[in-house]
Amino acid sequence: MQPSDPWAREEAAWSDFVGRLAAQLAAQWPTVHERLGERHAEFVATAVQRALDRGIDAAPAVARYVNLWFVWGPSFHDKPGFEWAQGLLAAPPERAWATVHQLVRRSVAELERRGNDARATPQALIAADERLIDAFGRRGRQGAMVAPPAAPPPRRACDLEAAELRLIEAAPGAHYVIDGKALRREPLSAPAPLRVTAATPLPPVIALLAHEPGRRPPAQLQLRSRSHAACDGDRHPALEYAGTHGLWRWQGHETRAVSWPVATLAQRMAAPGMAIAEETTPDIFRLEIQTCGLRDEGDAIGSPAAQVWVWPAAQTAVEIEREIAPAQPVVAARAPAAPGRTRCRVERDGAEVDAAALQRAFAVELEAATARAQQAWLAALAAVAGASEAKLEGQLGLLLGHAALTWGWRLGTGGMAGAAFMRLWAGIGMQACRSDLHFEAELAQAGARARLALHAAGSAALALQMKRDAAEPALLDLLLPARTEFEIPLVAELTPLASDSGALLQAGGPLKGALAGSAGLRPRSGGSGWTWFATLRLTAATLPLVVVDPVLGTRSLTLPLWPEQTLCEWSAG
Repeated sequence: MQPSDPWAREEAAWSDFVGRLAAQLAAQWPTVHERLGERHAEFVATAVQRALDRGIDAAPAVARYVNLWFVWGPSFHDKPGFEWAQGLLAAPPERAWATVHQLVRRSVAELERRGNDARATPQALIAADERLIDAFGRRGRQGAMVAPPAAPPPRRACDLEAAELRLIEAAPGAHYVIDGKALRREPLSAPAPLRVTAATPLPPVIALLAHEPGRRPPAQLQLRSRSHAACDGDRHPALEYAGTHGLWRWQGHETRAVSWPVATLAQRMAAPGMAIAEETTPDIFRLEIQTCGLRDEGDAIGSPAAQVWVWPAAQTAVEIEREIAPAQPVVAARAPAAPGRTRCRVERDGAEVDAAALQRAFAVELEAATARAQQAWLAALAAVAGASEAKLEGQLGLLLGHAALTWGWRLGTGGMAGAAFMRLWAGIGMQACRSDLHFEAELAQAGARARLALHAAGSAALALQMKRDAAEPALLDLLLPARTEFEIPLVAELTPLASDSGALLQAGGPLKGALAGSAGLRPRSGGSGWTWFATLRLTAATLPLVVVDPVLGTRSLTLPLWPEQTLCEWSAG
């Protein structure tokens, strides 16, 4: 009757295994059994416990270890002349099956070397070892005997001597560099192959660059392997490559040299040039080279496995050139008669691509936003108490000048062994804002009149060079300075005009107020990457005034011109 308690069932199963092992060893080594007599069961139990103490707890491995006590004697590995056994038993517990297998193979070699002086023949040890694996190969480990393993452990050496992974067609073949204001392509060499040996394991992540399916001939990943030994030349080594394509598998001689296409995911991206350094998604695959992972001596490579991250290989370059519109009057609800000139160009992997979205963002949308900002300011000026015949003219421009940027995924210093990073070069020589605006109106206050002139003249530079050719610094740290805050002060001039009262309207001090804003690059809302932006606002403005009246005398007053207000908020996408 089986015990109902799971632990009790496990203990009973282990005790049954030890009893069966003792009986089989008595039959295999009758001479030793006869010499041990009543101590036979205790001898086996002690050997089993010594195996457990060394981390050998799987039933078939314990059986093979105990079998060597019958060949060499109790605790043979602690005796002089068995230093080779001490070295093998120093391996970590997870290598217990390989450790016991190599103990057996070395014991066979020692018996052959000793010849007639040996206590057993090599053939007897091999036969006894095989019978033990037959009997106990499908038994579990201590504490997990009730649910045995699905397959018995390997018996014969089966392992790789070496393997090599290489990208046959490197992608991309070139990236862009910025030379002064010009962009040019620079060829790239293929990444160094990954060589796998017992001393140089396969990295956990392999990084590759490849194009989207159908864009151009795919890159080819190639595996070349050399077997150390194989249990079955038609079965091992085996290679599995699983991912979005399904599962591809090669076995035996096919793995000596096999190659297959690699591609990245089809990307859903912003329009060309609209999202700078957009961090697109890699396609992830699993690669596994399968062997039994067993050697008669030395460390085994085993069954190395890795994730293969295939990043988009496309390299993008963008150029933007903008000129300010000529000086002209600002007319309410009417577009400027002569807008500024804008040229946008986008190139990807040496071919020019449609830059219509980027061109529209700057040449149409930013120009329109700038025009609306001037019209909003004109409206604010016209609403000043006592103002009449308001006029505004001049120039206002945002993000003027030249910018060249290039970005794309690149492999890190470890080549295929590691992760890709977003490479970014930028040369920006722009003016975040340039203003030369003049406002005029007639102003009447407290019975006095004057001609009011306001000037907003100045510029704010946005100039920087960026080169990110490694994973550090972080992209965020590099791009945060790619913006500028600016404030262009307003200057007021007041020219008194004659009035019926004879009073004069004069400036009582400097005007307090400015044309302020920010422009440059910022993280893109609703997606990855960075985008161009510009904002413009009026700070709250007040004008100190003095009214000089020949009858009432001199009075001071402060005229509020407008509260703080936003004139423009623009973003490229």
